[in-house]
Amino acid sequence: MILVGCKDEISEPTLVTIAMIESNDADLFKKTVVLYEDDEYLISTYFEKYISTYPFDVLSGYEELKQKAIQDTLTLDTLLMRDYTRYKCDDTYTLAHHLEKGSCLIYDKKSNQIIKTIQMEEYSYGGPMSTTTGRRFYIKKRLLFLETIDTIS
Repeated sequence: MILVGCKDEISEPTLVTIAMIESNDADLFKKTVVLYEDDEYLISTYFEKYISTYPFDVLSGYEELKQKAIQDTLTLDTLLMRDYTRYKCDDTYTLAHHLEKGSCLIYDKKSNQIIKTIQMEEYSYGGPMSTTTGRRFYIKKRLLFLETIDTIS
């Protein structure tokens, strides 16, 4: 019996620069969704963009949460994404979606500036029997901000 093994291959990561929303235009952001906030960054998007994209247009079971978000905008100007997700991991992938599409505004609290671009690296490693793919998002010259593992097979 002869067994032939496959060498794991690592693909070269692809690094792309993504332009973010550069202005917190009052008309656009009259209803805001906070996607992420910590001591360093505030990441938000405008409600119309948020409600018409991931997870609402992709995942099942989000119809009720979509209606709740729409209803909440009648009395609130700012919504928190975490209040409209079914599972904790949905926060990560929703944030990653908006970062990848450039559909969010990133405010750097320490420098009091809006970050105009980020970089995203798509990666894949493994072989025919086991492969992992994902994305890494960098802010400020290769400072890793967020990493997702999108598939494991």
